[in-house]
Amino acid sequence: MLIEIIRSGASIPEIIIEVTMLVMVLSFTFSIHEFSHAFVAEKMGDDTPRRQGRITLNPLAHIDPLGTIMLFLAGFGWAKPVQYNPNNLKRFKRWNCERLIALAGVTANYITAIVGSVLIVLVSYAFYKNPPTSSRAALFQTLVLTFFYYLTEYGFLFMAFNLIPIPPLDGYRFLSTFIPYKWRNKFEELSQYSYYVFFALLMMGRFTNINILSKLVRLIETPFRWPVDKLVDFLYSVL
Repeated sequence: MLIEIIRSGASIPEIIIEVTMLVMVLSFTFSIHEFSHAFVAEKMGDDTPRRQGRITLNPLAHIDPLGTIMLFLAGFGWAKPVQYNPNNLKRFKRWNCERLIALAGVTANYITAIVGSVLIVLVSYAFYKNPPTSSRAALFQTLVLTFFYYLTEYGFLFMAFNLIPIPPLDGYRFLSTFIPYKWRNKFEELSQYSYYVFFALLMMGRFTNINILSKLVRLIETPFRWPVDKLVDFLYSVL
């Protein structure tokens, strides 16, 4: 992602502005995702996330150095996983608690994408009714819309990416709760090798034309994006 921005031919100030907006959006996207895991885990009865300082929107509490580097180099990355003790989950049956925790992050990202989409419509309408009267005002309009665009697109991206059923992503964590208990330990042992598979897929997509992860993301994202697109069309029709 960073390489593409540099190669885009933009000027140094434009690159600085775009990278700054991306850092802001990605910091929020990561933070709201992991905060949601931590918040739901505490609501289910476990205080481990609070003791580890994870119930916060401060990006520094959630950043994983390697995941952040991979995000800027390969376009996909991850934050530091939220830890919790399954034995402390008392609100509902344990498996139901774990399912809610697994889905909390992607739900937050999806809500972010919906809010971002609505804000694009409302802000676009406001600027249409009050067009910019100077170059600075026009630049401000562009920056605001670009920011909300990034907020929307990365909300969809992180939701779909984390729903891929590969450890350590949320899609796997959710599906693993349906695995019979007697087989679960074996699956957990095998899952340690999935990190290498995951890394290989990231590198394959970055340096070859075989981008399996991107295809999976698009496949997962499409049905979730459809109702949001319909909502946007409706809002434009009534404004």
